[in-house]
Amino acid sequence: MSTTRGLVASSLRSSLVDGPGNRHVVFLQGCNFDCVACHNPSTINVCDSCAVCVDQCPLDALALSAGRIVFDLEACDGCDLCLEVCPTDSSPMVREMTVEDITGEIRQHAAFLSGVTATGGEPTLQLDFLVDLFATIKADPDLKHLTTLVDTNGTLAIEGWERLAPVLDGAMVDLKAGTPWLHRQLTGHGDSAVRASIRWLHDHAKLAEVRLLVVEGVTDTEVELDAWAGFVGGLGEGVPLRLMAFRHQGTRPQARAWPEPSIDAIDRVEQRLADYGFTNVVR
Repeated sequence: MSTTRGLVASSLRSSLVDGPGNRHVVFLQGCNFDCVACHNPSTINVCDSCAVCVDQCPLDALALSAGRIVFDLEACDGCDLCLEVCPTDSSPMVREMTVEDITGEIRQHAAFLSGVTATGGEPTLQLDFLVDLFATIKADPDLKHLTTLVDTNGTLAIEGWERLAPVLDGAMVDLKAGTPWLHRQLTGHGDSAVRASIRWLHDHAKLAEVRLLVVEGVTDTEVELDAWAGFVGGLGEGVPLRLMAFRHQGTRPQARAWPEPSIDAIDRVEQRLADYGFTNVVR
């Protein structure tokens, strides 16, 4: 029995948008990117127990004990006021969970699931926990039918992918921009590790899809799409692609200044990729 523990921001018992089929989704806390367009900014940093949120909670679901925030899940009504007032883009509602805690939740509705997706935050930052979780799922007679996917920014080192690969069915990797300079502007980091991961995952049949977040006038320019398509096309045929339309929901004020792309804008990106020869684009 694994005793590995992970920091879990939240989970969804049923999702149709985090990989194929109906999936249980685990959001792990912590990310090494600080993306302008992040839809889950409260999963970026780990709570430092500053306690700003404690007095703001209308239901006393938060308390400060021995210098740490204590979260009462039963008292919480999900208003998320604590996330709004947090000065560090964190969440005081993070739970430290064991692999058995999570597989216990999954087992309750496993018969109705197609798989499990780990996301975040950046789930590969908690690699030991992720490997143990997926290995436990693969070894459990009641869960082994579930596919295991990770939604990732692609910064895991190749040695990490080699550890995870035996229990991983696929990785959905965000390539935030086509050019390195825009990638750094959008995420705070370069793209060399991301590209290396995509290449390795593709070569080892573990690349579920490469994702492009379409921000109109930002990531869909001719220069950006040329660079993006040039890299992905260089991997060879059959790379699954997904266009993710930028939406304001959950984002910070800087990103909400961007317009949400119209259907016509997404159509134009899809057509441009078709012009490059990509026929397997989903949206």
